[in-house]
Amino acid sequence: MTGDTSVLTPSQEHYLKKYLIGALINSELDLLQKNPYATLPNLGGPFDLKDEHAQSTTPFLRYLFESVVVPFPFLAGSKGELWPKLQAFVEEWAKIESGNGIERDEMVRRRRMKAKAERTMVMMYSMAVKTVEQREQEKKDLASPGDHATTLEDSFGQFHLQQPAPAELPSVSGPSTVIYGARINVAGVKSVWIRRHIREHEHAEFLVSSKLPDGRESIVARRHGQFRRLYASLREEYPRYEFPLPPAKSEVKSGSAGAKAAHEKDRISLRGYLHNLARVAPEIVTSTIFVQFLTKDPVTLTADELKDIQIRAALDQHRAEQQEKFDREVAAKVQELEGHMKQVKLDLLQPGGVSRLFDAFRQYENVQDLPPLYQTVFEWGCMNFASTLYHAFTASDDAALNFTQLKRTNMLMPYRTMWGILKVSNPMAMMKGMMDLFLAQPFGSRSLMQRIISVNLQEEITEYKKDIVVLETSINDPALCDKIRNYVYASKEVVSQIIPEDRPYDITQLGLVMDVLKSDAIQPTLNPAQIKRVFDAQQQLEKDLLEKLARHQSMDVDLSDSDSDSETSSIASTEEGSTRRFHSSSASSKKKAARAKQLNLIRQLQQLLVTHLRIRDKERMMGLVFQGVTGEIFKELISIFYQPLVQVYKSANVADSLMDVKDFVDELIKIVEQVDVNDDGRSGKPSTASLYLNLVRKHLPSFYRFVHSVHKQDDGLFHDLLEWIESILTFLRTGYARTRINYKTEEELRVSVDLKSFVRNNVDQSQWAELEQETVALQTYFGQIKERKREEVREMARISSSSSSVSSATPSVEKITVERDHDRIAKELKGMGLQQEDVDELEMINYSDDDDDDEAEKALKMPKVPVIDTLKGPFVLLMDKAVFQLARE
Repeated sequence: MTGDTSVLTPSQEHYLKKYLIGALINSELDLLQKNPYATLPNLGGPFDLKDEHAQSTTPFLRYLFESVVVPFPFLAGSKGELWPKLQAFVEEWAKIESGNGIERDEMVRRRRMKAKAERTMVMMYSMAVKTVEQREQEKKDLASPGDHATTLEDSFGQFHLQQPAPAELPSVSGPSTVIYGARINVAGVKSVWIRRHIREHEHAEFLVSSKLPDGRESIVARRHGQFRRLYASLREEYPRYEFPLPPAKSEVKSGSAGAKAAHEKDRISLRGYLHNLARVAPEIVTSTIFVQFLTKDPVTLTADELKDIQIRAALDQHRAEQQEKFDREVAAKVQELEGHMKQVKLDLLQPGGVSRLFDAFRQYENVQDLPPLYQTVFEWGCMNFASTLYHAFTASDDAALNFTQLKRTNMLMPYRTMWGILKVSNPMAMMKGMMDLFLAQPFGSRSLMQRIISVNLQEEITEYKKDIVVLETSINDPALCDKIRNYVYASKEVVSQIIPEDRPYDITQLGLVMDVLKSDAIQPTLNPAQIKRVFDAQQQLEKDLLEKLARHQSMDVDLSDSDSDSETSSIASTEEGSTRRFHSSSASSKKKAARAKQLNLIRQLQQLLVTHLRIRDKERMMGLVFQGVTGEIFKELISIFYQPLVQVYKSANVADSLMDVKDFVDELIKIVEQVDVNDDGRSGKPSTASLYLNLVRKHLPSFYRFVHSVHKQDDGLFHDLLEWIESILTFLRTGYARTRINYKTEEELRVSVDLKSFVRNNVDQSQWAELEQETVALQTYFGQIKERKREEVREMARISSSSSSVSSATPSVEKITVERDHDRIAKELKGMGLQQEDVDELEMINYSDDDDDDEAEKALKMPKVPVIDTLKGPFVLLMDKAVFQLARE
């Protein structure tokens, strides 16, 4: 306690306010998530037409909804037909969400999405609603902006566009990437000849080098088919995870003529595939299957293989240098912009500054006629976009997959037909033609829109169906398989008899399989022998898991000593390896094999359940997207956005612009297909990076012509959008959705709450000491979160540095660099008028605490604050008087 005149310090008041806002928003989100259809009227606006002045059970969400969502320019033009349909859509969505459970990864994803939404809203309210002391400090900062302005001016370009990669560092996605402590690289390729009948055939074996978290280093040779078997084994062992599909073999085996490095595209794509597998979860990196793939049967490199690895390392380095060359050129443009930035900032902050910016787009027909500053900005944009294309389709390990998806989508787009429809002069006929093109279902077949959306998922769905056939054949018990499937497609009433909880549950739990099979609510009913078969398998599984844990704890597991097939489960492989190590009898080996078979049964039943679930969810979502109320909402959105689309259609030559897009994508595909991955920069040919840059520069005039045409005849569309964005910024700055002026002092009104009086009026003096202790605990808790976030950033910097074998940076240097960048950005944000508390809120917006069960003990726990919890109700009344009432005026 600081004395009788002040219950809490200004910093403690801030964290008290933040906690109350966060707790109340969390409860409102829980209410909306649990029963969205019944909660919608509490959001007000179009959902509460009967009594707009009624007290809402979700006042924080209601204020943001009425102040931010409803005024959106396009939605403001709705005649009220959208919202009832949206309510019906939410009701249908709620039915799907209350289905028969979800996968664990999806549960974690939803929790994190909710947490991020909560943090975003807490950040908005914390910035908008300040205490009296914070507003006073704000006035002092605005009265002396000189220091902040200088700091902001000196590093404006670096703040926005700083490129962190020095010339000597390879790309983070390159050969030495460290993922969960493991460094994995497909370093080279060797050719082997295998005789089939009479002739010999050449096959490629990829040299996979790795350094595991425990320090072991290995180099193994793996065929392309072994990567596919690794995928199948991981899916069988870990059905709760979704693994990326292995890349297909490249049609080009040797790149250009006379290439030094054969199968280079395959090597790059397989390296990216291993990285993506490792990123699925830390559990995968340390799994027996993955470790055996990286370490079993190591090879000794020959002189030719060492030379091949050196050649490919040079190619990797050249690609990294090309990426860094882009970065340096972009940084040079930033320096070029820096001299003009002060004038541009001052102009934009003046009334009508944004309008003057868009007036330039209206006035100048060609990009070459723009003022020098804007031309420099466009040039920087070209280089940045070209750098992105180069990374996505050439330098990245996922380049082959990205390119395949691009070609597939481009092939399906009916550009010529769309061009003919867009050429129709009647906007209504144009819109009808476009809707008919994408939504028509001739003879009951799928519409074009359905095909475009589902084509990239079809391969995965086909794999799921194949898995089901294999699993059902292996299980060899139609009753067990039918019961699992019937559970997945059972009604909510039937499922509630097995799992009575209303909240989503993890459907990947092994115990759920037994609950389903023992239930009489799901047909068919199993006989005792079938139940015993599954029960015995489950009991043996639990026992084997305990044995496996004990072996790991005693370091008695030899991960490279098993010669079992790669598709056998990791536990079974470990058991067989242990049997060989200890020279067990033949009878013991047979028992181990029987246990593996039982274990395989329970794993297969679990995977069958999960696979049916994935197919069911896709079917339900497709039905929701393309049938019933969703179609009505889609048509309503078309009508809402129709007027703005017509404005764009009238002012710009959309048809020709569409063909410009087609030409750009076609040329991009040709460039990617012609790229020589074996180019080391010494052939005298134009660099791959320059090809991308020339492509973007070539099409820049077409892009600017479209922008100019749209702005030339704008009659308010962009003005309304800018006003809406400005209203959000006004709320963050003042707490009001619209600027309010005190006409006596001509000062901008800003929301402030007197927490000192609030605490004195709502907390008994005998509890002040306890209240102070609770606020100190909150201050410590939020400080720990902030420090953990910064430590994550420092750790990422350390890992990035350690992934390079040529890096000379030390962890201490990296830490100093990270801290310096953090301090610089904080100063720049303060120079924009933000206080330290606002900077902290922005820093925490992307903080994600671990939701994994293994990390539960490490997670920070919110302290118990019983005295502060009693202030939730009074705080809502305080906010209602200060802010919420304005939404009802």
